[in-house]
Amino acid sequence: MNRYEKLFFKKYIPEWSDVKYIVHEHFVVIMNRLLVMLIWFVFFPCFFYVESWTFNDLINFNIFEIYLIVIYIKIIYDVFDWYNDAWIVTENNVIDLKWALLYIKVNSVNFDSIEWIEVEQNWFFDKMLWKWTLIIHKIWDEIFRLKEAKIPFTALEEIEKIKDKQKVDPEKEEKEKFEVILEALTWVVNQYLESTWHKKKKEKIIEDDIEEFINKEWTLDLR
Repeated sequence: MNRYEKLFFKKYIPEWSDVKYIVHEHFVVIMNRLLVMLIWFVFFPCFFYVESWTFNDLINFNIFEIYLIVIYIKIIYDVFDWYNDAWIVTENNVIDLKWALLYIKVNSVNFDSIEWIEVEQNWFFDKMLWKWTLIIHKIWDEIFRLKEAKIPFTALEEIEKIKDKQKVDPEKEEKEKFEVILEALTWVVNQYLESTWHKKKKEKIIEDDIEEFINKEWTLDLR
């Protein structure tokens, strides 16, 4: 993951999170889509427009230019759509990003909710191309699926590595519990000392008032 990717996908996650890894669809996915579009919607129309006089007469050149511009915009959109449909792995969760022109859909799964992660082969050449499907199985049988992911086993290792960092060491956990108990006891003692101090201060004020009243002229001490 390069610095540009990290900054680009940062806007899709909370400010306090950090992008650790990005899982994209394989580039073969977009290449297939672009080849189909270029062959059927660019090459053949251009070929017929140049070679066929009938086709040339029916369609004005300016209209044909507008058509090619629309196809070009569609290609740019498809590339952007492919790049944005990804998994964003942070230190706490995996975010499934689905991007479209008019909406952005973001779903997240915490590492604590993941039961297991599956790598699924769709067809024979997937192994050769390193292009398999990643599936995250959540609790209650809910799944997250990224079809035809690029280098899935590397992505799986990265996710497992970040998950392992979240595992709490037993000694560290006991230490944290002890610190919580110590903090609670300290608070109780402070509260007790504070209330005792206020009580003594109040008694001292009352004693001082009594002494002052006794010392006044024409006052009889009946104690």
